[in-house]
Amino acid sequence: MKYLRKRKKHTPVWVVVLLDLLLIGAILLTFAFFHHVLPAIRLQQQASKVETTLPPATTLPEQTQAPEVTTVPEETTEPVTEPVETTVPDNRTEWQIKFAEHFTDEVVVTENSYTSPEVSITIDTVVTGEGASKITYYVADVYVASLDNFKTYTAHGQMKYFDTQPAREMARESNAILAISGDFLTYQQSGFLMRNGEVYKAERNYSICVLYPDGTIETHDRGSYQIEDILAKNPVQVWSFGPVLLDENGQTRDRYDVPDAVSYPNPRSAIGYYEPGHYCLVIVDGRQEGHSAGMRIPELAQVFEDLGCTAAYNLDGGGTAVMLFGGEIYSRQSNGGRDLGDILLITEAGYGEEEQG
Repeated sequence: MKYLRKRKKHTPVWVVVLLDLLLIGAILLTFAFFHHVLPAIRLQQQASKVETTLPPATTLPEQTQAPEVTTVPEETTEPVTEPVETTVPDNRTEWQIKFAEHFTDEVVVTENSYTSPEVSITIDTVVTGEGASKITYYVADVYVASLDNFKTYTAHGQMKYFDTQPAREMARESNAILAISGDFLTYQQSGFLMRNGEVYKAERNYSICVLYPDGTIETHDRGSYQIEDILAKNPVQVWSFGPVLLDENGQTRDRYDVPDAVSYPNPRSAIGYYEPGHYCLVIVDGRQEGHSAGMRIPELAQVFEDLGCTAAYNLDGGGTAVMLFGGEIYSRQSNGGRDLGDILLITEAGYGEEEQG
């Protein structure tokens, strides 16, 4: 029998390609497993063995352990503000500072004294001797803040010859805390006369007492001064009566050139000077039997030397001599007293205004 040969079938191309790809993939996977995956597994296994052979962690003894650090919260305190010192300006005058112990913050008045921020007055009544030789006089110790507190006043506030005015009226009109009689300005028709910076007469025929703007006082005998020299220093007051009571050393003098009528015991009015801002005003009662005979000029000078004044000057005396305090007559005028031509006075701003209002 004749064998029939079967016709061989051919595999499709795409199948062949697919099989080739599968074969190549299997080869690559096998290569990756042996060269990458398997070595990684072995390394991991070796690392696990090393970890299991390490000794257990040991705890440090307590004394070697680091101290526990405790954090303390910061105190939240408000900042301290230092108080700011406020400087109060010192408006006091040179004299107020220098004589501060004599002034007071408020007005203080007694029967014989007056103190305030600007004025200090203390009046001492002195009695010496007995019987016909008895003498009574008044010493007003005065401190002022400035020359605004030390003034003069002329009868009725004007310079009119032969004009006079009762002492109480003058004290009230001038707001005088303290006042004494002056040199009887309105009756003087010659001499060197000046009040509150205004010159009334400029003749060199009497002794004088000069008050300057800085508070100093000078006394000059008749004929021992030049009016031009004094005016060049802008004096505030020039009194002309006399005599000068003390020498340049503050001592009584060997002699006093005065008329006989003035040399006998009389009521006296006088001014004394210690230093700028410090003065004394003196009134001596006289011609009053059993109360006061009055003083001679050397006796009056001795009073100022004993007080320690560096200069002193005699003003008009007799029935004119008077001291007023608080608007009232403090001394005793002789023969019932008489009206005045002028006064020296101590005052301050505002004093007496309520009474006048």
